[in-house]
Amino acid sequence: MLKALDDDGRLIWASDAINGDNYYCPFCHSKLLIRNGTLKRNHFAHQKKACHSFSEGETVEHLQGKMALAKLFERDGYGTEIESYFPELRQRPDIVIQKNFQKGIIEFQCAPVSVSKMRARSKGYKKAGFKFLWILGQQYLLKKKMTQQIAKFLKWNRSQGYYLIYYLTNKKIFRVFYNIQQTDYLPLKYKIVDFSTVTALKEFLTSNNNFEFCKISQNERIIQANFFEKDILRSQGNFRSLQIRCYLRKQSLETLKPLLFAGRYSPPIYAVKELYWKTDFIYLKKLNNTSERDLYWKIILEHQKYLFETPLLNVNRIADLQVREMNSFVDKQGS
Repeated sequence: MLKALDDDGRLIWASDAINGDNYYCPFCHSKLLIRNGTLKRNHFAHQKKACHSFSEGETVEHLQGKMALAKLFERDGYGTEIESYFPELRQRPDIVIQKNFQKGIIEFQCAPVSVSKMRARSKGYKKAGFKFLWILGQQYLLKKKMTQQIAKFLKWNRSQGYYLIYYLTNKKIFRVFYNIQQTDYLPLKYKIVDFSTVTALKEFLTSNNNFEFCKISQNERIIQANFFEKDILRSQGNFRSLQIRCYLRKQSLETLKPLLFAGRYSPPIYAVKELYWKTDFIYLKKLNNTSERDLYWKIILEHQKYLFETPLLNVNRIADLQVREMNSFVDKQGS
């Protein structure tokens, strides 16, 4: 716990606490201990684990990050509250910020959290009318491949495309991964930018850039084709299941190859290669009894299993746009 009440009822930062003075839990009002150390940020702790509104055992990164983020928002003119408990939501956000009579929520996520729990917390904030922002710690740093653990925090805007926001406690900076996009057999593509203030971060996220997916180069196309041919020869796992499915449908993956690889990158929402849903799309499109409308939604609904769970994105809308683009692409190739 980073803040506690003193004898006069004022909230005091643990870093400003004086040994020998009395401090109390803002929730259960029991007396607290001051913990000082070289490995862990100064903090308050309960003498007995009897407080149900506060959970202890936070990591060094989480404790340091919450304090640093609160101070960064305060410098930008926000009022901040750390560890405020909302009984109606049964939730205790990391930081509550307030400016111009409007409150917002900051969650600094360092530890693993399930999609269901993350979704429930986000829904609770939204239902209560709070704007909220998930800021990620070191454990969630994006590398060459998107994972479900990271994908659940993806956000999108017109300027930066798909993006993630981090706070790196060791560098004391915000780091934004933006223009995140993917395509089959190639590493994720994205850009990175760092900021030291909340103001600079806000200006970047509200800038008037126009996000566009990158075109796939000729060299990248060769890499994709080589890996695709290797998968055909290996015939293993999910790819073998796809081959069997195509055989039963009288489809040839080799023949379909020009239709399976688009000219540009795609949204980073796919948990498996896009060629799986595209193969099914081509098959369904050729069935005379499948209307265009049914085709769109059949692909979207049946292929949720191919998608990451991304609670902060409108996945149905994204998938619908992808299917429409695929429909246009197939029509052009066939003409």
